[in-house]
Formats: sequence, structure tokens, C-alpha cells
Amino acid sequence: MKFYYFILIFSSLIVHGQRYASQWYGMDQGLPQNSIKDIAKDKDGFIWLSTDGGILRYDGTSFLLHNDFKISSLSFKDFLRYGNDGFICFNNGEKEGVLISGRTVKVLPEDKLVRTYALKGAYQSKRFCKNSLIEYFFPDVDCYYIKTDSGTYFFDNKNIEYQARNGKKKLIQQNFHHPYLKQSFEQNGVIYIADPQNRRTMILRNGTVSYDNQPSLYNDPKTKIYWHQDNKQVFVINNDNIYVSKIVNGKPTLSFLMQYKDVEKLFLYCMFYDEEANKMYFGNVVNGLNIVNLSNFYVSQKNIPYTGEVCYEALPFTKNSVITKDGIEYYKDKVNKWYSARVKYDKRFLIYDDSQNLLYLEFNKLHRRYRSTQYQKRDSISFPGKSVEGLYKIGKKYVISIPDYNWNYHLTIFTDDTFKNPKNVFKFKSNINFVTEYNSDMMYVGTSNGIYLLSLSKNKVVKYLAKDLPIKEIQRTKDGNFWFTTYNKGLYLLKDDEVIRMPEDKNGYIASAHHILEDNHGMFWISSNNGLFKVSKKSLLDYAQDKNSKVTYYRYTKENGFLNNEFNGSSNPSGNILENGEFVFPSMEGFVFFKPGEIKSHYPKSDQLYIERAKIGKDIVGFKDTLRLKSDYKNVDIFLDIPYYYDIENIYLEAKLENSGNNKWEEVRKDKKYTLGSVDPGNYTLLIRFLVADGKFVYKKIFLEIKPFFYQTMLFKILVMLLIVTAIVLIIQMRTNFLRIKNKKLQSNLHNRNLELKETSDTLEMTKNKLKNEAEYQQKIMESISHDITTPVRFIALLSQKLSEAEDAKIQKKYFDGIYKTSEQLFKFTLGLKEYTELYKEENVFDDEAHSLYELAEDKKLLFEEVASDNNTTITNLCDPELKIRTNHNILSAILHNLIDNAVKNTTDGKIEITSDVKGNELEINISDTGKGMSQSQIEYYSHVFESMETENFVFKNYGLGLHMVIQLSKKINAKISFHENSPKGTIVKIFLKLH
Repeated sequence: MKFYYFILIFSSLIVHGQRYASQWYGMDQGLPQNSIKDIAKDKDGFIWLSTDGGILRYDGTSFLLHNDFKISSLSFKDFLRYGNDGFICFNNGEKEGVLISGRTVKVLPEDKLVRTYALKGAYQSKRFCKNSLIEYFFPDVDCYYIKTDSGTYFFDNKNIEYQARNGKKKLIQQNFHHPYLKQSFEQNGVIYIADPQNRRTMILRNGTVSYDNQPSLYNDPKTKIYWHQDNKQVFVINNDNIYVSKIVNGKPTLSFLMQYKDVEKLFLYCMFYDEEANKMYFGNVVNGLNIVNLSNFYVSQKNIPYTGEVCYEALPFTKNSVITKDGIEYYKDKVNKWYSARVKYDKRFLIYDDSQNLLYLEFNKLHRRYRSTQYQKRDSISFPGKSVEGLYKIGKKYVISIPDYNWNYHLTIFTDDTFKNPKNVFKFKSNINFVTEYNSDMMYVGTSNGIYLLSLSKNKVVKYLAKDLPIKEIQRTKDGNFWFTTYNKGLYLLKDDEVIRMPEDKNGYIASAHHILEDNHGMFWISSNNGLFKVSKKSLLDYAQDKNSKVTYYRYTKENGFLNNEFNGSSNPSGNILENGEFVFPSMEGFVFFKPGEIKSHYPKSDQLYIERAKIGKDIVGFKDTLRLKSDYKNVDIFLDIPYYYDIENIYLEAKLENSGNNKWEEVRKDKKYTLGSVDPGNYTLLIRFLVADGKFVYKKIFLEIKPFFYQTMLFKILVMLLIVTAIVLIIQMRTNFLRIKNKKLQSNLHNRNLELKETSDTLEMTKNKLKNEAEYQQKIMESISHDITTPVRFIALLSQKLSEAEDAKIQKKYFDGIYKTSEQLFKFTLGLKEYTELYKEENVFDDEAHSLYELAEDKKLLFEEVASDNNTTITNLCDPELKIRTNHNILSAILHNLIDNAVKNTTDGKIEITSDVKGNELEINISDTGKGMSQSQIEYYSHVFESMETENFVFKNYGLGLHMVIQLSKKINAKISFHENSPKGTIVKIFLKLH
């Protein structure tokens, strides 16, 4: 009876086996060591692995190791859910834990850790959330517990207690021991514990116990259960078959996933099924990680000893099988042999005649096997002295290709399957590779040198197309368009007598395409020498109209379940569509069966590209949106982190650096790194694109800021260019002037000599005048010096006279102090007389070092202070003590000396102020007095002198030499000077200087 129930339950499972391709990864493939403890997938699509050497992140291409933690041990174990989108993983003994969130790993602080065990005195409890295939129970653990949404179940090796969320406990089961948990799992808040001994299953739901007494694979003695509560996955393994458990209509139900031979011997520690990518992950503590790619492609082989599995032409035989000329019928999962035929010559043609008899070629004969005898009986049609090279059926017509001894090829057309009395014969000088119908009267003939359009009624070649192309096959699709493949020359559309080459895939494999099959969704499936391609027919037709439109091919390879990437063509037929919708292509290792609707094209999600890491030198740096670099970098690797677990070339991951002068898309290598070479400093945009669906690209950009050195700035380059241009212009100008002058000299040598004499005379006259003016000016300078020292000397003499007449000691001391101070300042003044006399020859407007205007004014104040005091006049220095200037010290000193001297001589019972004011780049110095002042005619005269001194031969009036010299010296330092009336009386002299 038990066996009966078992058969019933097992037969209710839909067993749909899948092919798979698998690969082991260990230390040689990037793992820190071979012990895989747990596997999980985060919300961003990345696979995470815990190992004894750190935490690994896998993106489908490479493993990124995280082990730079300051913790006691890098030996990690299980992944546990933490929050809404993170995992926590403890190391040995749960001493420390790390948090996996936001695509990275960090150590959790102690106050954030919630460990899976608790110790109260000598009593230890531990959470049970994973049922590993090699799990064992620790003798020091007194109680295991399983948390559910409704409450917590405690297993103390004797009883089962249930604690509701309100804290109330109750005993729900007695005589229960820890080893029973080996066959337990939880789904949707319900705990199931298989009892293989009694062929039943215990069910713990909301604190109650019930049993399912039906025998099933869950409670089969040969079953092992793997359960991971945080991954929410349950696997049942029985006799090498792996099933996935899901809740259907409130009950756990098994779906067959795959068969993996000797899976029980793998010493598995963890399992994970990525349903989205259709991949299975096995974690092994000895050999590492095994990634299994499940496939809906099926490869059918005859498995006859000492014979190969190379397949070519085949015909649909039943609604779900094909037959070959050697009598083998192939299904996707089995083969039958209908007859034995030893085919010696590889002539790859097979057709049905009108009675569904099989026709194929063998040397110089055409063989026919009769359907009425289950293809056991056959006969042959001979063509004496001739070798038949090709066999086709075009509508009701039969076509054969026969070469002659001169290597001419005769295309012979028969109207029935007796192959007698041909209706038409056409001769070609190149090999005939394929024949297909154009209409009832015409047909295309593909040769090694192009395509010919034949008219049967006219018995001649109508058109010659695709000249010089080696044609492989010509096919007509549902829309009436003709497509043809070639021998390594590409895929073409033949439309309105125009030959249009289709774009190639990234690797150029489509150039060796064989056969095209079209599905019901407008997709072409194209076999080739290197993989099976899927492409949208619409995109190809769009390209025929606009060469700028993008065509993307999706390539399937051994990774998707084939035994060999090389498919076969150059046969008739080299691809079939069966009644049940299966496509069949021959390959080097059997026939590949598949239903197009069951074959997915895997693309990443639009938000699953993360550009946040870069390698600069040996350092990995993180960034967000903008990567900033110094201009002395050499190469920078920018990581394009994208969780994609298939051939990266299928998503056309491409990049281009905008604003760099190169506007072409560059393919990103399989390592998913964009290497930025040396580019000029500036701001750039790195634009990345990839496919998220057939023909649909998603774009993402990041910004690059490359900071320049000063000599790399645009301003510096502009200055250099201006200097170069200026130099070139000057050189050209100088050369032009030189040639012009030389030409003029040659044309009028005599005239030039006269001009030279006249110029010499004028120069001598000018020099004479200049020397005269300089002599006069030097004389005036000496007079000015005499004038400038007259005041303090006269004052000293006056004080000396008063001293001789004074009898009061205090008054005498006052006069002595006046004489001393005035003499001291006069002495200082005379020390600079040498520079004073050379002011006329001074050419430097600025000194090398800055000096204080305040100190300069203070010196002049001290020189004239005693004289002014004697006139009951005060001199006030209000210049800015912090102000430093570089204007020629000697010239400015002479100017201030004369102006203050004039103010002192003309002011009695008044005041004299020296002020300064900086406005922008200009310094204004004011010397104001309250003396008798200047007349209006004097102000106008000196203003005119200042404006006209350089343009007129000016003759000094008898207004005084000092101000004339002040004006002359102001011109030398490019200063402006103006004279104004002071209110209510006196004069203001303003001097304006450029600071730089």
C-alpha cells in the first residue's frame, strides 16, 4: 500500500528534466580558499559567498573579496537577514559580525549584533534556521529554536514548546529529539518535519501539531532536505534528482528542477537557486563553488560506440522528431533507429518525394527508401558516368546538380520523381551550393560566385546578383523577403534585386552563419560556426533602410547547454521547425532541440549598473557621480559593477568619453572595467550604455574632473599661443620691414644719403638743444638745492642770533634744541644730495623693495617742523603707517620736500597736513596748508606746465623753480599733480600715483 501511495504522489509531479552546464570555482579561479559556507543574493542582484577567508561578492564575471576587517577571525558562516535589505554574517563563535548592505561589507558594532545563541547559566539555546546536508547537532546546545511569524518553537531534545508572540508558552509535543530536525523546514510560517521511519510529515502551525500521513518525497527514506530560512528556499534531493519546494494552494509542492549525478556525494554545505538567472549554486567545503547553468536547450545524440555525433541534414519525421539518412530518429531526449545505412560519402542532402519516401545521395546514385516498408526497402537511380552533387525539391519539381569532367555544373530540373526526361538544364562554371524557389516559373541558384535568377519558361538566366560572393544558403521568410548566408562573407538581405549586407556581431561570428529559422514573434534564430544567434527581424529590416540604426545579436553558447558551439550548415536542410513548435539545428555533437518561447534572453535590470569604484595606481577609491583626478595620473580603471550572469557581450556594454574628441562607442571588456588613459585636464562625461531588452538601451553617466597644473590651464596655453603668434608676427614684420627698407635703399640711394645727412644735421641740432636744456636743468637743480636748504639754514642763523641775545636759560635751551633738530635734519638731507643731483638721469620708476610713505613724510615733517613751529604752524602726518609703496624713493622725496617747503614758507599761524588715500590701484597724496595760497593765474600756469611740458619747449616763469622741478619729477614717475585752492584759504596739492 505504501508503495502505491508513493507511485501516486510521485506521478503527480511534472518531471521536466533540464540540461545544464556547470563549472567549479576554487582558489585557482579567484576564491581565497575552497570552503563555501553560505550563498545569498541581495536586492541589487549580486551573489554573496561566505568563506573561511572573507566575504565574496560575485557579479557573474568575477569575485570581489572583502577581508579588510579588524576582527579576530575571517572564517564566516551563515547569512542571516538584517533589516529590510541586508544580511549579517558572523565569524567563528559569533564573536563579531559584518553587515552586507548597499553592495559592500562593514563590521557591525557590538550593540547592533543579535546573535543566534543565548546562554543562561549552563543552559544554552541556539537558533535553527538552516538545514544543511552535512549539518550536525552540537552536544553543548541544550535547546534549538525556530522563529516564525506567529511565534517561536523550542526543541530541547525531549519536548517541543511553543511560545506565542504575547510571551505565553505551552508544551505541544513530547518525546522529540534533535536528530529529527534533520528533515525539517519552514515555509509561510509553518514548520514541516518529515518522519521517514513512519512515512509521514509533522506539521507545526500556530502552536498546534498535526500530521500528513501520506507518503511523499518529503518523507521518503532516501530523501535529504536542504532548507535555509533566510533565503526562503527548500530543496528535496532524492536519487540524484533535485526538487524545489513551494507552497501551492496552502500546501508544500515539489517541482522538478534538475538531475545532478552523485549529488549526495558532493559534500554540500549550502545550496542556492537563482530563479531569475536560472542558475543553481552548490557550496562545497572541499572543492569550492559549483555554478550550474540550467538550460531549456536539449542535445540529442545517438550514443553508438565508435561513431561520432556530427550531424548535418535531417527531415521532420513526427511532430516532435527528425530523421537522418542513416536511419536515426532523434527526439530531444531519446533516439530510435529505423534502418541501417552505411553512408560512405558525405553528400548532405535529404528530401521527401511526393509519397514521403526518403531521397538522398550516395556517390553517383540517388537512393530512395520507401515509407510503406518503414524505410526498410530501398532502390537507386543511377546516372552512369556522372556524380550527383546536389539534390533539391522546389515545389513539385526535383532539381539535381551534376558536374562534368570540365568542372562545369549542370543544374537539371525534373517535373516528377522518376528523374527521367529533364525539363530544363542550365550550365554554370562555378559550384552550385543552394537552390530555392522564387515563383512558379523562376528560382534562385546560389553558387560559389554569386546568385543567378533562372526562368524556366525562357530557359535562361534572367539576372545575376551578389557577384563574387560564395553563397551558402538562400531562404525565404514569412514576409516574402529572401536572405542568404555565405562562406565567411556575412549575412545578406536580397530585396528588389538589391544586395544588402547586414551588420556583424561583435566578434564577426555571424559572417559564417548557416541557416535561419523564424519564430512567431518576429525573431530570427541563426545557426553559425560559433554559437546560435537570436536577432529581431525588424531591426535587420530597419538597418536595410537606415544604416545608422542599431542591430543587436544575442548569442547562445555552451554555457547555455550546448555540447559544442559549432553548428553545421552547407546541407539541405540544415534546420527544421517541428509540428510541436520545436526548432532543430544540427551541430558537431548532436541535434539541438528547443522551443523559442522557452528560451530566455537574459538582460540586467535598468537600475543594476553601479559605477562607484575606481582603481588609481594600486588604490581602490570610491566615488559617487563624480570622479576627481589629478592630471598626473597614468591609467585609471573604472569598475562597471553590474550583476549579469551570462555572456556580457549579449548586453552590448559600451562606453564613450564625451568632450574628448572621440565620439565613438567603445566595447567594455568582459572584466567590466573601463580604462581611462591619459587625457587633457578638464571636465568630461563618461557615458555608459547596455541592453535591458532586445534593442532597448539604458544610459548612465558619470562626471570626470581632471585638475590641471598651472602650465596645463587654458589661460597659460592662450598666453603661450599669443606669445608665439606675437613673435611670429614680429619676425614677419621685421623681415618685411627689412626687405622694404632694403628695397627703398636700392631704389633711391642718393635720396637716402641726402636724408641721412639731413637727419644727421637734425640730430645734432636736437642733441645740442637737449644738452643745452639738460645743462639749464642741472643748473636749476643746483639752484633748487640751494633754494631747498636756504630755509633751514636761514632758520638756524635766526635761532643763533636769538640765542646770542637771550639771557633766560630755558629760552636758550629752546633755541639750542631748535638749532640741534634743524641741523640734524639738514644733515640727513645733505647726505642724499648725490642722489638729489642725479634725479634728472634717474630712469627707474619703481624701487626693487617697498618703502613706507609714512616714514618718508615723517622725515620731511621733522626737517621743517622747527621752522614751521617758529611761524606758529603745525605739520601733521596723516599718511597710512601700514602703506608700503615701490615708487622711486629719491624722486618722491624731492617732490615732497619742495611741496612741504613751499607750504612752510607760505603759512603762518596755520596748519599743514600730509594725507594719503588708496582708491583701487591708485594712491592719492595731499599736502594742504592754510597759508596765503596761490593765485588763480599761478594755478592755471602750473597746470599748463604739467600738461605741456613734454610737447612744448617750455620757458620757466619767475614763479619759483621748486614747483617746476616738482612737475618735471612727477612726469618721470608717471604721476599726476594738480593744484587747488583750500577753503577758507591756502593751497592743496594733490599727487596721484599708480601703486604697481
